[in-house]
Amino acid sequence: MVHLVFLGALFCTIPELNKKYPFRFFTFAILFMFMALRYDYGNDYMSYLDIHTSINAGLYAWGADDTLFRILNIAVPNFFVMIALISLFYLIVVWYLLKINLKVSQYWFAVLILLINPYLFLIHLSALRQTLALCIFVFAVNFAVKRKLIPYAICILLATGMHSSAIILFPMYFFLTEKPFNKKYLLITIVGLGLLLLTPLFDIIANNVLDYLPNQYKFYYNQGLQNSIRATIISSFYLLLIAFNLGKLRGKEIIYGKLSLIATILSVLAIKVSMITRIGMYFELFLIITIPHIFNRIERKIYKQILFTVLIGIYLLRYYSFFTNPLWESFREYQTILGR
Repeated sequence: MVHLVFLGALFCTIPELNKKYPFRFFTFAILFMFMALRYDYGNDYMSYLDIHTSINAGLYAWGADDTLFRILNIAVPNFFVMIALISLFYLIVVWYLLKINLKVSQYWFAVLILLINPYLFLIHLSALRQTLALCIFVFAVNFAVKRKLIPYAICILLATGMHSSAIILFPMYFFLTEKPFNKKYLLITIVGLGLLLLTPLFDIIANNVLDYLPNQYKFYYNQGLQNSIRATIISSFYLLLIAFNLGKLRGKEIIYGKLSLIATILSVLAIKVSMITRIGMYFELFLIITIPHIFNRIERKIYKQILFTVLIGIYLLRYYSFFTNPLWESFREYQTILGR
């Protein structure tokens, strides 16, 4: 069921179908129905249902300290309606991100990455609070592109109201510039990553940053869980793809490229502590913009074809691994609120 939905949504983005009629809108309609009607789908669905029930009963619940999220739960007393509204908001944000950054002929590539990478769309379905914060961050990035600090700061405050970890996004404004990413910055990135991986520097920085994050992040960090070597090798491919092609991007493409670079760096650093992928979630969505831009900048067709084959092959491997991993078993069977 899940795989057929994804194929149908992707089919509607085929450029040939959209030359005369906007079939791409069916993509968002299909995904909205899939998201809005889901029931007990994903690791955290039932937890959020319990949180919603507790908040509306006047009881303390996980996430209730995030003011805007608590207000949202109270303002929408029907949990299933709230899920539908969050789903609509999420898809509007994705559409907005595509519309202001890509040509219609590139939509299929972006949607393919969004759906075939299970740690994007599917995890966004589950992590409601952070997904809401991420959506607001997308608008914040657009203000960063326009160099509007106050609207950017307001967006980050709103995102923090949904998930307190978003507070760490404040300093990103000063990094998100259109300054070209030349060889000097590439060297600094590689050396810096090496120091983080091979020295105690990562732990020193992590312990300082954790002071500004919710207490549960310290708990996750102290668990000491780490990504596998295979996952790190896969993440390294994306890191190299972004790092060695970021210099080809122009204008605001550079800003989205930098966000994608951060996402891949954090993914590689997960070999130190997997908890860092929770922070990486704020940046990974921008890969659906950066990767199509990079492929658009590659001039030699044979290189583009080889790179695309490797890229999709790796994504398919991750997709298969996701659905066969017992940790994500709750994503295998889809059921709706109509049949619960």
